[in-house]
Amino acid sequence: MPIEGQSKNLKELFNEAIDIRDLDVKKLSELTDIPVNYLSALSHGEMSKLPATPYVRGYLLKIAETLKIDSELLLRAYKQEISLWPVKTSGPQDKLPFNRYAFKFFGKKTIFISGIILFVAIIFLLWRFDNIFGFFGTPQIDITNPTADNLIVSVNNIKLSGKVNPNDKLTINNEEILSQANGQFEKDFPLQIGINTIKFKVKRFLGKELIIIRQVIYQPQ
Repeated sequence: MPIEGQSKNLKELFNEAIDIRDLDVKKLSELTDIPVNYLSALSHGEMSKLPATPYVRGYLLKIAETLKIDSELLLRAYKQEISLWPVKTSGPQDKLPFNRYAFKFFGKKTIFISGIILFVAIIFLLWRFDNIFGFFGTPQIDITNPTADNLIVSVNNIKLSGKVNPNDKLTINNEEILSQANGQFEKDFPLQIGINTIKFKVKRFLGKELIIIRQVIYQPQ
């Protein structure tokens, strides 16, 4: 709604505009994010209580936008008012109006929680794609010989074989065994008459270890 204000001062224009919209300074402050004390100063014509001119211009533009009135009308009235008052410079407490629906920076608590969520997500991804990274999680071993526990043989030597992740450390009875590039391994293992215990242990660099024990029984003919 237009406001005829050629002969009205800023105080009169301001109060008429908020009356037309059935508002008060408190409600207008909620709509514009302009401090109540500055709006109250406009309402009472107390120019000395307003911040520096650049801030007041920003406030007036925001008020005009919110109240749907001509911003030039308010700015001209303000220019006439400040001609009667010393120009005030900006201070540390002054702030321009801002959009309360715009993005706001997160607080420390939110950043901390976000950091924890990100950390958990990274750990999950590393665990999920363990076969790709080869450093985390539980290692695996596929023993092809001996094929079963308590295997009975009649020769005094057995060729141990199987497959592991080439990034994992393999030991057989505490002796480190180097695997091929594809993870295949073989080892000749001498047997004693009776029960022979063979301990396969696979250790992942930043993960767990896996131990499998096989027994081979040597019975000469």
